[in-house]
Amino acid sequence: MVINENVERKIIPVAGGKGGVGKSFLSTSIALSLATVGKRVLLIDLDLGGSNIHTWLGMKNSNPGIGMFLNNKTTILSDLIVDTPYANLQFIPGDVMRFDLANITFAQKKKIMKAILNLDADYIIIDLGAGCNHNVIDFFLISNSGFMVITPETTSILNTYMFARNTVYRFLQRLFSNEKDIMKYLKNTIKDNVPGDPQNVESLLSGIAEFNKEAAEKAKNYLSILTPGIIINMAEEPDDINMVIALRGLIEKNLNIELECLGLIFFDSDVKKSLRERIPHLVENNDSVSASQIFRIAQKIALSENFPEMPYDKSEFESSFDITEVEAENDFELLKSKGFSNDDYDVEKLLDLVKKQRDMIAELQGTIKMLSSPGSGSGFSF
Repeated sequence: MVINENVERKIIPVAGGKGGVGKSFLSTSIALSLATVGKRVLLIDLDLGGSNIHTWLGMKNSNPGIGMFLNNKTTILSDLIVDTPYANLQFIPGDVMRFDLANITFAQKKKIMKAILNLDADYIIIDLGAGCNHNVIDFFLISNSGFMVITPETTSILNTYMFARNTVYRFLQRLFSNEKDIMKYLKNTIKDNVPGDPQNVESLLSGIAEFNKEAAEKAKNYLSILTPGIIINMAEEPDDINMVIALRGLIEKNLNIELECLGLIFFDSDVKKSLRERIPHLVENNDSVSASQIFRIAQKIALSENFPEMPYDKSEFESSFDITEVEAENDFELLKSKGFSNDDYDVEKLLDLVKKQRDMIAELQGTIKMLSSPGSGSGFSF
């Protein structure tokens, strides 16, 4: 695993617990934004079986991709790098014509990860497939600070929690893969868990400490380096962040990892239009509120002296989530000034929205409590 705090070259995998959250759009947009401020950026399409980054870049699917690297012994990954129409931004395509890439072997996965570590760029942005399978999670764990793209709806919130949980469990599995006693304990503990009585990471570590204190301390220290970031996409109201803040509390409490929030992006119907016209949204609509929000996220990344820690005034804000709340409120005022009707946001509607969000958060907490247990039928298996 690359610890981004310790290296000049930053590797940033981008994942989503479910499809349709805008993962590929944001991977492309953030890569393009970083390139515009002079950073050397390499964008890799690792959405195996569903690659489409070339479309978001407005490029034709005419270059060899990951499939060539895996199936041709003389091809090295850097051979596949393609220049884009945009300065400082290069691209490694996926292979949409190969149906077998969705189920690569463990050896192929290791080959890709090893090759990525040898690539040269200031930022390597990796667009991953949706879901929580081992391939996606292992690529996400190539660095300690990937991004999880989330939308403020219950299904996305739940799937993001599942993705974070499975990432932590997979991390522990890899950490103790050569420790038979610990692996046996982890398997048995998770297998014996029942719905309604979810197993959290703290209790797992306490169980390990009963027979191996050094291993438990090692796990705790290693988990402290995991700092995934969250990007909230397709929001409609500033208060949409409340559901994500509730999710943050559950993840930090149950999974022993801390999150950073890079920002919130409001829904913009022009995104689909730019895709149809094969012109990146940031080029076609660079004066839009959503474009400015994406540029702001890229600036936070570029200006972070200790990435993934977000740059903000810690004397004024307690966390990156707090600054995102303020940004969202200011951006929403700007949206309204550009033509939103005040009638759509009267006091009664806002109060009703707050009540619905509170109900959804309460329901979310209860659902996650049930689903946190592998015994519920949706758990993580070692």
